[in-house]
Amino acid sequence: MNSKSTSREFCELSIELLEQSMIKLRHCLAQLSEQQLWWRPQPSLNSVGNLCVHLAGNLRQWGIVPFSDANDERDREREFDSEIRIAKSNVLQRLENTVSESKQLWLDLDPETLQQPVTIQGFDVTFMHAISHTSSHFVGHTHQIIMLTRMQLGDGYRFQWSPEQGSGSLPI
Repeated sequence: MNSKSTSREFCELSIELLEQSMIKLRHCLAQLSEQQLWWRPQPSLNSVGNLCVHLAGNLRQWGIVPFSDANDERDREREFDSEIRIAKSNVLQRLENTVSESKQLWLDLDPETLQQPVTIQGFDVTFMHAISHTSSHFVGHTHQIIMLTRMQLGDGYRFQWSPEQGSGSLPI
């Protein structure tokens, strides 16, 4: 396998992580009311809504801005504000748009670009590191969102996948 095909596979696998996470996020958000979206198990913990806003902000800062001419206008602290209230449809649309834009930027990156240095949030990394960081970060918070959804819905939580029904996506 040459470096061009290895780079392509890395980018495709990173994109797949975002796509699988979006399947899980859509599934959770579909089960939550607007009020449940912003519920916090404790005042010091985050809501599903805050985590979704945070995911969009992080992915934009790490997965779009360094790869494009976009401005970094992220207000990270605002993502966790307990007073923030955005309609569920807008939260989901923001995530969808951010993931879509990232996917377009990552798909055809060559090995040389992936190895180039870039500074994000004060961290000196490569473009490959930026993709790896933000895609794994996205997956991690996706699982927190699943847990918060299950905490609220209890036995009413509908699983996306079970061995009996099968599915085109990985189980949650």
